[in-house]
Amino acid sequence: MHVEGLNNAVNSTTVVAVLIATVAFAAIFTIPGQYADSQDKVKPGMTLGQANVARKAAFLVFFIFDSVALFISLAVVVVQTSVVVIVSKAKKELMAYINKLMWLACVLISVAYLAISYIVIGSNHKWLAVGVTIIGAVIMAATLGTMSYWVIKHRIEDSNLRSIRKSSMGSRSRSLSASVLSDTDIMNNEYKKMYAL
Repeated sequence: MHVEGLNNAVNSTTVVAVLIATVAFAAIFTIPGQYADSQDKVKPGMTLGQANVARKAAFLVFFIFDSVALFISLAVVVVQTSVVVIVSKAKKELMAYINKLMWLACVLISVAYLAISYIVIGSNHKWLAVGVTIIGAVIMAATLGTMSYWVIKHRIEDSNLRSIRKSSMGSRSRSLSASVLSDTDIMNNEYKKMYAL
């Protein structure tokens, strides 16, 4: 069951990485605003084919964050499709790193979206872009904070179970006390836990 769960996580992460890479790639080429498409429409200091919003700070934030999210997602896809991990412990460690990268890609693509919203909304309705930024920041912070809490809680519980197992293995008495669990209880508890990567 544990191996099947890891394999499902690998497949799901690969699909999400491809989706993020697709969205990030498409977003760079569907920039809002106009392009200078003929020589007579080129503004001073700009080149033919350059987006009119290319010099705005919000666009620079969008471009950098969107590009980094794109390349992180592509790196995850390459690793997931190229590296074959047989050992369950190594696969779990790989998934832990991959999940952190996917969290980062999600945060970056969210910041890129918020940055481009300031351009799309325009200067007349900046309050709307600020409102969306606040809502997005609260949702992302709450999600990442909750996930981090569960990961840390799981690791503390896992560490406690390991120390209980070591102490019960070290003592040769098989009597149950209130503070020490039996080997079968430890194993059952370990497999009932959700693995947070």
